[in-house]
Amino acid sequence: MIIALLVIAAVIVSAPLAAALLVSVASAREDSAQSLGRPAPGRGMAAARRLLAFHADQSRRPAARSAPALMQDATAGPLAEASELAGAIR
Repeated sequence: MIIALLVIAAVIVSAPLAAALLVSVASAREDSAQSLGRPAPGRGMAAARRLLAFHADQSRRPAARSAPALMQDATAGPLAEASELAGAIR
């Protein structure tokens, strides 16, 4: 009876560890392959996506920012304030 309880306890403890290992390895491979927007390239990655209930939805992809918006952001903020301060010191 004690052996059965030990086996059940080992399964209960190891299942979340195995899931965390599966997800971390699959996440690293997905990241290096840059394949999150496409179908999963392998069985392990597909299993991790099913485990996390991940679904890539292309319609939610953020739009690219335009160059004027990037320039506007560069003129405001702590870096711009620091350059203004440096210009005032000179």
